[in-house]
Amino acid sequence: MARQLQAAAGHQHGAIDSLARQIREWEKGRHFPRDWASAYASAFAIPVEQLFAPDLDDVSPLTMLLQRPAITSPTTTAPRLGIDHVEALLARLYRFDDAFGGNELVSLIADQVNHATALLAEPTLPSVEQRLHAALAGLTQMAGWLSIDANQHSAASRHLAATVYAAHEADDTALAAHAMGYMSLHALYRDQPRRALSLADTAAALANGAATPRTRAVLHTRVARAHARLGEDDACRRQLDLSQAAYADREADGEPHWTTYVTDIEVTAQAGACYLDLQRPREAITTLTSAVELVESTAPDHVRDLAHYKTRLATAYLLDGDLEAAVSTAVEANSLAVQIGSARVGERFRELIDKMRPFDSPLVQHLVESISAE
Repeated sequence: MARQLQAAAGHQHGAIDSLARQIREWEKGRHFPRDWASAYASAFAIPVEQLFAPDLDDVSPLTMLLQRPAITSPTTTAPRLGIDHVEALLARLYRFDDAFGGNELVSLIADQVNHATALLAEPTLPSVEQRLHAALAGLTQMAGWLSIDANQHSAASRHLAATVYAAHEADDTALAAHAMGYMSLHALYRDQPRRALSLADTAAALANGAATPRTRAVLHTRVARAHARLGEDDACRRQLDLSQAAYADREADGEPHWTTYVTDIEVTAQAGACYLDLQRPREAITTLTSAVELVESTAPDHVRDLAHYKTRLATAYLLDGDLEAAVSTAVEANSLAVQIGSARVGERFRELIDKMRPFDSPLVQHLVESISAE
């Protein structure tokens, strides 16, 4: 097929082996051939608009993001991006976020945010406008999270601020609070624990009585993370207890899509991160080991989370003085991290390697040197 495409394009693009890789990625729904769309259509003898028409039931989320919505003009009847499409795209993103890293998705979802924002300028019914604000809040929140994962700090701040505004316009206090929780986490990653605590406290107070159990649970973990970074052990543990209590009240129904990630894995992993920041390596090892086992047994496709948690676990082993376990776990973490595009996870792994450098151990130094040579 690669030769057919090259012939259809008049030999204007890359080599056969490169084309073959692109075809395989397209077949898996991981690549949209922007430059090759007409060549694909020619090779298959199928019109471009038919070959690449979005099917929300079958198309992978990454392909949906890459498929730029058609714009109505006097010469075409192709539908514009509508509220139904925005909501369907968002629902799929919530389910598939962990399959890809932020580096891969952040610019693509930002493009979709721009298209959805443009809809607000069009005349519409009040009920549709509220739905659009709610969907836009969800999209900008996802864009904010992916920007955090890609270490694009300015974009993260901009998207999450837009989420709070859109959630307010949609009369969704819980979503606004949840977005502020992401702002707190973002501040924590930027080594601003006092700001992180202020944001998390505000988010938790805003959500009190207005949010579902999973939302309250994750917001309590945001407060706990900030206390842990500040070395405030008792305050951190109180928040972890509140998180567990809120999570225990969860129900199968009634939770918004954006809390689907709040599972036993998330609650356990956040507690492990707290113990690590509190310099409690034994507790961190126990809790993070549980988180890793939960991912491996229930969500093995969540490669980004697994890489992140194993990086934390290796750090805990290092703090506890178990160098052999630290090195073996770090090797596992690195093999996972290179499979995804997450600048955040990559940064955490580099921090682990920096912590290893002072150790006068042949085992540790071999790992440090091999990673540095990559």
